[in-house]
Amino acid sequence: MATVEPGTVIGGRYELRRIIGTGGMARVWLGYDRLLDREVAVKILAERYAADPDFVERFRREASAAAGLQHPNIVAVFDRGETDGSYYIVMEQLPGPDLKDIIRRRGHLTPREAVDAAQQVLAALGAAHRRNVIHRDIKPQNVLLAEDGHLKVTDFGIARAGEETGITDAKSVIGTAQYLSPEQARGEDVTAASDCYAVGVMLYEMLTGRVPFDGDRPVAVAMRQINEPPVPPRTFMPDIPPQLEEIVLKALAKRPANRYRTSEELARALAAVRPSLPGPETATAALPLGAETAGATLIMGSPTGTTLGGPPTGPTGVVPPPPRQPTRPTAMPPSRPRRRAPIIIAIVLVLLLAGGAAAYFLLNPSSTAQVVVPEVAGQEAATAGATLSAKGFQVSPRAAASDKVDAGLAIRTNPAGGQKADKGSQVILIVSNGPSTAPVPTVDDGKSLEEAVALLQQQGFKATTTRDFSDTVDKGNVISQDPPGGTSQKKSDPVKLVVSKGPEPVDVPSLLLLSQDQAGQALADKGLTVGTVSTRETSKRAPGTVLAQDPTAGTSLAKGDSVDITVAKAPPVTTVQMPNVIGQDIRSARRKLVALGFPEPAGSSRPSNEPEGTVIETDPPPGAQFDPTTTSISLIYSAGPNLPTAPSTGGTTVPLPGPDGSQP
Repeated sequence: MATVEPGTVIGGRYELRRIIGTGGMARVWLGYDRLLDREVAVKILAERYAADPDFVERFRREASAAAGLQHPNIVAVFDRGETDGSYYIVMEQLPGPDLKDIIRRRGHLTPREAVDAAQQVLAALGAAHRRNVIHRDIKPQNVLLAEDGHLKVTDFGIARAGEETGITDAKSVIGTAQYLSPEQARGEDVTAASDCYAVGVMLYEMLTGRVPFDGDRPVAVAMRQINEPPVPPRTFMPDIPPQLEEIVLKALAKRPANRYRTSEELARALAAVRPSLPGPETATAALPLGAETAGATLIMGSPTGTTLGGPPTGPTGVVPPPPRQPTRPTAMPPSRPRRRAPIIIAIVLVLLLAGGAAAYFLLNPSSTAQVVVPEVAGQEAATAGATLSAKGFQVSPRAAASDKVDAGLAIRTNPAGGQKADKGSQVILIVSNGPSTAPVPTVDDGKSLEEAVALLQQQGFKATTTRDFSDTVDKGNVISQDPPGGTSQKKSDPVKLVVSKGPEPVDVPSLLLLSQDQAGQALADKGLTVGTVSTRETSKRAPGTVLAQDPTAGTSLAKGDSVDITVAKAPPVTTVQMPNVIGQDIRSARRKLVALGFPEPAGSSRPSNEPEGTVIETDPPPGAQFDPTTTSISLIYSAGPNLPTAPSTGGTTVPLPGPDGSQP
């Protein structure tokens, strides 16, 4: 392999200038892209790994995985290649610092800053998980601060893509011990929930300034990840809101089924609690550095295992998986949450105490007097065991679930406290391992509320219900449940059900004076339909105009309901025959028509040889059928003969005389 030093040009275009980060598996150089005239970051696989096919494959997979992930919160990969036995990846160059450095400088972040930072990391992970890529080494050193103040995730060097196997040696675990999920520390398969665990560790660290598990050796840290429950973060920072602490502790659950299983699920939980956190109510903001980091010039943060400014949590590396502990008769079944490890330790202490007491009485067989069994209910298991041993009893601890007695405390003894028993005889000490747990049944698959409650009760769970509208779930059926079906939960904790109230009601719009088509569209816009359509005869509105509706405007109906309407219909046409009034005096003709119920006729005159005032023509003509409501009557009468001095060229319209003969 050729020596890599400042000034070396690789790939025919990338000039290496100086090392900006060194980790266990790779080095990162500040480079210059001669072709595109820009600074880049060039990650080069360490020499000792370049000859290892597994590490080379892992390194190549990082480039393939990261190059396919286009997201504002993921460091962009521009190029990859191999030259003279050196394998490299070219990425965008960021001025830094990394999130670890920010935490170290500030001590800890505010709850809102921590949530906003975690949301950006989860957005990046969500994009990766949707492409079936698990990061497996999420930690603050792999989260870089861009110039705009937003965070970007880097280092997909040990990511698992798809269902690939055979890349990681079964005898080793690759990652950073302080951020390894328990299943990863045991060398088991990882899922999106494993990345969520690492984000939980980061949240813990951002809120308190410390990681939940640490130690001198990676194996020791891995053992603590597997066996010990985390100290609640509010122990160190009492100002952390309880609901945020609850999210952190759920993210750190030992079993994947008990924690957030996807980045989206964890992001939704954080989004729900964010409005209640102190600070301005704005969208997720850029991470403020503060005066203490404003001048930071760290570049690229950490490559795989890179540490900038000290390795307080250790670099990424190959960690031998911790030895599996033999199963003890008193240990909890594998399905129990790992938080009960302290209970097992307490029981072991009790066994040691009991063993000492048994040895004493085997060596002193004369001590066989009866003594009263002390009352130890409610005491710590170790204290209760010591009390019983001091009275000369052999203590045989047993674990039992209890919804009333806290985990690690004594529930009762057998023989019971207050009874007498032979000195040196066995006393069974029943120790609580907390509320019993069981898988929550699935009830949001079309079951009615009654069916869901009955099924939950059969499994020992209680249900609490809220109701909400749904356009897709029938009224009375379960819309959703929390926790989801299949999740292991304490039987003492209720299962929250959301029950459908059916489609959300809508207000009926006013349809009056709309056309029938317009009314139908107005109802459709509200999710309603036209019901029965009836008609009413009227000549005052155009046919098809809505005259009435049932129910009236403003009434609340469920979507899909119908509204009945009444629309205008033209009345039937009634015709009459025009009487013959030709030859009659205009006044007599007018009186006759009005007396017959016709509208008052109009009149006009024109010269004629008929006597003046004689009706000479009618419109309609005599005998014609017509609709008196739509047709007017016109009478034409004689104006007398033509005068020679003033020949007439047409008729002259004049007002008709009144019924009494008066002239207008």
